Amino acid sequence: MNTLNAMQYFCRIVELGSFAHAALDLGVSSAQISKQITALEAHLKVRLLNRTTRKVSPSDIGLLYYEKCQTILAELTELEAFIEQQGKEPQGILKISAPIDFSTMYLMDVFNSFQQSHPKIQLDISLDNHYANLIEEGLDVAIRIGELPDSTLVARRLATDYLGYYASREYLQQYGEPQSLEELAEHRALRYVVNGREFSSPLQKCHWTLSCNNGRALCEAAVNGAGIINKPSFLARPYLRDGSLVEILKQHRRPDIGIHVVYLHHTYAPCKIIQFVEFLVDHFRSETCLGHA
Repeated sequence: MNTLNAMQYFCRIVELGSFAHAALDLGVSSAQISKQITALEAHLKVRLLNRTTRKVSPSDIGLLYYEKCQTILAELTELEAFIEQQGKEPQGILKISAPIDFSTMYLMDVFNSFQQSHPKIQLDISLDNHYANLIEEGLDVAIRIGELPDSTLVARRLATDYLGYYASREYLQQYGEPQSLEELAEHRALRYVVNGREFSSPLQKCHWTLSCNNGRALCEAAVNGAGIINKPSFLARPYLRDGSLVEILKQHRRPDIGIHVVYLHHTYAPCKIIQFVEFLVDHFRSETCLGHA
């Protein structure tokens, strides 16, 4: 008896409900399948299948065995694909989801460098500020900023940032500079809202004058004196350098905002994913544009 073949035959019988249909699907004879299943049951000393003239169904122990076989066969297929990749240049389409502002400011050159060093990989990049579902949207990896919800995704930290409060000098001259979070209630706020959801911030207590789903647009509005923003420092940093925005309430920064790359948990992740993730990690390990100012 070939145990692996017997497991494969058994799984197809359970899925298709008959020896004949399984034999047709697998391209073997019904007699060959029957012989393998009989040998498998004798080897395990249990009845895996209940047989009637009308149908074949798994016994209770057979159903448990089927579930375990599915896991083993899936892992074997994944292992074979993983081994086949080794020594080969990674190739194929890599589907990536990433936030708009962070990508345009810090990632597009990294994506380009990776593709040039791996010319057989095509990058299919979707820029969006929502947390994409990798399985439902058929994605390989995603870049995420902020707290990570509990999940089975593998996460690698790329960098750490903080949320700060920013306004233009003109705004502060006109309305004064708040010295505490309580004083924010007396000021004008610019709200960051994505798909109807406002991100939690003490600015929610303020009178808001403008709402937008794009962080850089909110920075530009703040530069024009429209109000106070609460944004990651990576967004504000260019405006701080040219003096068009200033940071206020530094004592109330929200630290440790993680920037991660996430991907689906695989025992043997595809080579193109692993190489891309390691490329990002290596890049941001030497990157000085992020982190605490």
